[in-house]
Amino acid sequence: MKWWFAYLALATALLAAPAYAQDASAEKPLTEREKRAAAAKAREAAELRVEEDMVTMTSLVEALSKNLGQIHYLRTLCFGPNDQKWRDYATNMMDIESDGDDERKRQLVRAFNAGYYQEQERHDACSNQVSVDVAALAENGRHIASMLGDPYREQ
Repeated sequence: MKWWFAYLALATALLAAPAYAQDASAEKPLTEREKRAAAAKAREAAELRVEEDMVTMTSLVEALSKNLGQIHYLRTLCFGPNDQKWRDYATNMMDIESDGDDERKRQLVRAFNAGYYQEQERHDACSNQVSVDVAALAENGRHIASMLGDPYREQ
């Protein structure tokens, strides 16, 4: 499965990318310690939400497809509708994993779309929370890709 190497590399790059989103705030400035605590709390909440959502998936490939749909929506929200980076990766992954099985491909497309629409319901503008969610989703995608690449995993 060559595609998971590419996904892993891009997920790593995504986490290393600077956050471009800014939330306007009229409150008094937070101390550095308060900022770190708030960021850690937000990240933990996002990771827990992503983990809870994983329980509903029937397979790792379906989970990865949904993950890519979520990241695709968030990326287009911040970088514009012409940015199709994650949709392209999802399309390639689905072609490989479905191997000509139309029903399997439909299942993966449904998972991708479910992830896309789930994030669309949660976010309507690029913000710091989007950056936090992208980081949690990228970490989750990295875990899924790692599990998919494990030659000893259960099929």
